[in-house]
Amino acid sequence: MPAQTQILTGIGAVLYKNSGSYASPTWGAQNIVRSVTPAFPWDFADAPSRATPIKIYGKVAVDLAIQVMMRADPADANFGQWVDAHWSRTATLDLLILNAKLATEGARGLRGEFLVSLSSEPQEIEGTIFATFDIKPTITTNGLPKSAVMGASSTPTFTDITV
Repeated sequence: MPAQTQILTGIGAVLYKNSGSYASPTWGAQNIVRSVTPAFPWDFADAPSRATPIKIYGKVAVDLAIQVMMRADPADANFGQWVDAHWSRTATLDLLILNAKLATEGARGLRGEFLVSLSSEPQEIEGTIFATFDIKPTITTNGLPKSAVMGASSTPTFTDITV
């Protein structure tokens, strides 16, 4: 069935972590996530010339900056893996970040292997503890992150991000 027009809501977006191999992933939803904030701004190089008074630009590099807020839960194995990845200089998590569920044809997002940094964990007396993780892509033997579009039968298409 082709993608259908719908309103996407934040609660319907899903962050998945791969527990299988990169070539044959087993995607598990990270259910204790409160929010995921992707920001993919490009750096631009200006390319002025005397041919036009208009400033023109070219895209040179994209920052795949993503922040994940997750409820701290000592009984949740996924939370433990995120914290363990934070304490390792080399550990990565293979993640798929989508703006809808895997089964939603036309859902879009990003798949890559990410380094993890626990950037804050406020522990206010009247609050619930949430850990904020900043994740940054890294290059591995599997290559660089790729954009993702979900197709029919929950089949993703991964495309290289080119400059």
